[in-house]
Amino acid sequence: MKFAGRKDIIKEVQINLGLTPDGIDGPKTWKLIWELVKEGGPPELTTNEDNDYQETYKSTPNQSGNISPKFIVLHHSSGSHDGTRSWILNSNSKVSYHYLIDGDGNRTQFVDDNKKAWHCGKSSWKGYHSLNSHSIGISFFGNTYTRRPSDIEIDSCAKKCIKLMKKFNLNQDAVITHKMIAPKRKDDPSEETHSRVLKRISEILLDSCLLYTSPSPRDGLL
Repeated sequence: MKFAGRKDIIKEVQINLGLTPDGIDGPKTWKLIWELVKEGGPPELTTNEDNDYQETYKSTPNQSGNISPKFIVLHHSSGSHDGTRSWILNSNSKVSYHYLIDGDGNRTQFVDDNKKAWHCGKSSWKGYHSLNSHSIGISFFGNTYTRRPSDIEIDSCAKKCIKLMKKFNLNQDAVITHKMIAPKRKDDPSEETHSRVLKRISEILLDSCLLYTSPSPRDGLL
């Protein structure tokens, strides 16, 4: 079948499938389409367990093999949210994060948690090298030295970190920054942003602990 724009449509489908967008609907493309049809199609929008923020899943071609995350690396993208999102979905960029946080706290996920995103480059931390193979990347948009992320963005990031910490059995020390793992190349995000995220994680965990251990009127302590 031939029609105007056919190749562009195939490329868009391939990007959503996480394939290299060459515009050729070969057997690999059709195999993944068939698998998605059998499974009811790819996830478009899901609501997080905290019910505060939504996540849209949009697969990027800029990803590779399996990982077992040991760290969560925070970033800022320097660009606008929409510009960053488009760049990550572009196969020419060779860049991706697992998650990008919008101004309202909602998130876009580009890479599965157990897959490698291309967000660290040459890096090392605690005896690990090439942190792409050992970490999940979460990014704020813009430059956090000139644009201070809102409390909502910080809260969203902290709640995502906590979910990942629980999922992969990580402690709070595992939440690090791009600057920490590549200090001669990168300075993102700002130290203030990192500190705010860590503080919010501590607050949420403390509130959760107090809620769980609070005495009830039946205890005779209230």
